[in-house]
Amino acid sequence: MSALVTGASGGLGREVALALARGGHDVAVHYRGDAAGAEETAAGVREAGRRAATLHADLDVPLGEPDVLETRCADLLERCAERLGEPAVVVLNAFPQHQVAWEELDAAAWDAYHRAGLRPSAVLLHRSAARMAEGGVVVVVGSIEGLRAMPGHAPYAVAKAALHHLVGAAAHELGRRGVRVVGVSPGLVERAGLAQAWPEGVTRYRAAAALGRPVRPEEVAATVAFLASPVASGITGTTVTVDAGWSAGPGW
Repeated sequence: MSALVTGASGGLGREVALALARGGHDVAVHYRGDAAGAEETAAGVREAGRRAATLHADLDVPLGEPDVLETRCADLLERCAERLGEPAVVVLNAFPQHQVAWEELDAAAWDAYHRAGLRPSAVLLHRSAARMAEGGVVVVVGSIEGLRAMPGHAPYAVAKAALHHLVGAAAHELGRRGVRVVGVSPGLVERAGLAQAWPEGVTRYRAAAALGRPVRPEEVAATVAFLASPVASGITGTTVTVDAGWSAGPGW
């Protein structure tokens, strides 16, 4: 059984690829720019005893070229099928993340997030689900910012909220075919150097989270692997929050 993970050259995407490999999947590692990181992820998949393939695709296509995006998504899925077999699991993890000050939030800034994030996620979901047999699963990586936005993150938060809604809408469209669509909404994800790079943010998060810490990437990846597995066969159309209890707080 094979899986495709987008944006898997490092960080959370890499952990998801490794978790799926440990769960018995061959994994296609999609990347846009970091070929070396993708190869490192693939090496980890092979160390887990599974086959791996690295697949480059740039899905940040100008809004005026919809046919190009459709072709690139179709080509990515076809290369995955040729290398590892038709993917039974597709994890949509790739997504831009950068701050945009409210004063600079013009039409071009909105278009950039739609073009590089929401649009390719939606097209790839549509394309991949159309190829899936009964039992196929698409996992969409959202964010707690789809629930409450941080200052400077408005377009990211709005796009992630749209992804959460897409999970439910797609699940109802595809459920009668036996294809599930589920989401994972991570909180602040721990990484090396995070506390040094953003000490005030980590401090605030620790104070707000019920567990008093950021969430670990392997915790999010384990949730993805669970949702993609047959033991979660009754779960579709919902987004599971993995945030160390941040969203359980009163918010004031």
